[in-house]
Amino acid sequence: MKYRHGRQLECSKCLVSEACTRILTKSLTMKLSISRCLAATVVLILIAAIVLGQIQQSTWWAGYDVLNCPGCGPVIDWSIEKSRDIVTDTQRRDFAKDGVLVLPSAISAAKVAELSDEVDAMADTFLTTVLAKLVLRQYSKYEHKLDTRSELVRDWAVHGPLGTWAAQLMGAKEARLYNAEKIYSSGANNPMGCNSAWHRDTVAAPFPTGAKSVTINVYLDDISSNPPTGDALVYIKGSHADLDAPPAVTGDNLFEPGLRVGDVLVHNAHIFHSPSGRGCWNRRSLQFRYVESPAVFTFGPNRFPHGPIPWTYAHAPGVAPHGLEEGQALEGPWYPKVFPKPSASEHVPFDDKPWGIIGVLGVAKQAQDLAAKLGIGNRENCTAGGVRGGLYFGFDGPVSECRDWEMASGLPVHKDGQMINNIKRMMGKAEA
Repeated sequence: MKYRHGRQLECSKCLVSEACTRILTKSLTMKLSISRCLAATVVLILIAAIVLGQIQQSTWWAGYDVLNCPGCGPVIDWSIEKSRDIVTDTQRRDFAKDGVLVLPSAISAAKVAELSDEVDAMADTFLTTVLAKLVLRQYSKYEHKLDTRSELVRDWAVHGPLGTWAAQLMGAKEARLYNAEKIYSSGANNPMGCNSAWHRDTVAAPFPTGAKSVTINVYLDDISSNPPTGDALVYIKGSHADLDAPPAVTGDNLFEPGLRVGDVLVHNAHIFHSPSGRGCWNRRSLQFRYVESPAVFTFGPNRFPHGPIPWTYAHAPGVAPHGLEEGQALEGPWYPKVFPKPSASEHVPFDDKPWGIIGVLGVAKQAQDLAAKLGIGNRENCTAGGVRGGLYFGFDGPVSECRDWEMASGLPVHKDGQMINNIKRMMGKAEA
């Protein structure tokens, strides 16, 4: 029995030893597996970071060419356009009074056709494939800073006659480009319906309201305000001169241009305007935006709404790559001089990185917090009153008395303006 007992003890020790070995082996295997998993996770994170870094440097993500159209120079013969007296003294006076003007047959239809082919062939970026699909659903395509991506568009925006005409109409000794946009409407495919959308461009301007600025609209097709080729921009003449409240929309002061390919439509950034909304047509247009120089840069969270909105990506500090801070001179590669002549030193790659998600969300929160602090749309907590010059900006212009404003679908609009009704109507159709 003793022998047996000893054998049993010995066998028991063996069994315990084998069990311990198995447990130890399993533990080591688990640790090794965990180590391998951690190593694999780190590798995946590094790969994702590298891929994301590459994506963020891409034109698709940034919405512009981070290299700023390297080597791009004048390629178009503008001698005919530059030899003609396109902007007359009478037109300058009319523009100063009305805030809008058509320059008829200013550019040959052949040049516009070439421009149309160029911009149609340009690849879509994040702004179209994501932003327009989810937020700006009234647009089939929305792209900005086209001058950084195309030698032809750069020529139109910087080297061609547009900057000269802009300077002449502003009465400016120098002028700078602050955006070149492609805006195609969704037409009948617009889920929010074909409506007017009255607004001022003031909310999207990276400079004080006192700075002179113009937008030059180049339509790629004949267009009017009525069907079948309806949806041209229409304007309230003279409304650029008074930013305190939105004007009444009446037939007496309504300007509804009919345009042929080659006509150029120019408007002051502060004028009250809208797509006509009377024709569900696929409007195709380019907008070249200019401002007098010198001007100072100002584009804080008071330009509402911030977040996934084009002007956030185009101008907000920490998002757009201009590297400018509030109050600095508006200049550099992001805002190049076009008149009296461009500066080669400004046509260089951008120093700052393309936008990041955290940066966009950050300025969106700042804008919302500021609106709440000022009491925009809150009659019981309104702290912004009698302010001139733009303490806060909405679609109808700068807020001078916040009690006159309301929040419609999260957007600040003047209670007596047209935009509040436009938004309610569009949101109603979108929900339906």
